Amino acid sequence: MAFPATYNLSGPKREEIICSGSKEPFYSLGVVDLKTPGGNTVRGYSAERLLCDVLRPRNHTDVQIVPDAFKRYASRKEKNIPLLSDYAHKLRVEERLRAYLTVLL
Repeated sequence: MAFPATYNLSGPKREEIICSGSKEPFYSLGVVDLKTPGGNTVRGYSAERLLCDVLRPRNHTDVQIVPDAFKRYASRKEKNIPLLSDYAHKLRVEERLRAYLTVLL
């Protein structure tokens, strides 16, 4: 789970929740309101932000998950490549993003 950098993470970590703290403006970048299957509204990150997050070296994402995530994103009708590129620039993962997008698009 992502939290603001000023949040005390000792409680969630004690509950064995994998936590990360982010400074502004990165914490609020790509935040959207989503509906749960139960009909509740929760805050989460957009698909574009998540794709940039899996490319960041600090996330240690399984190498087999990344290509699959990009294939699924490329097949979506709601994809927003300019927004994805903007997030990649802000999160400094442009080179890695370009490698995946060149193959898929």
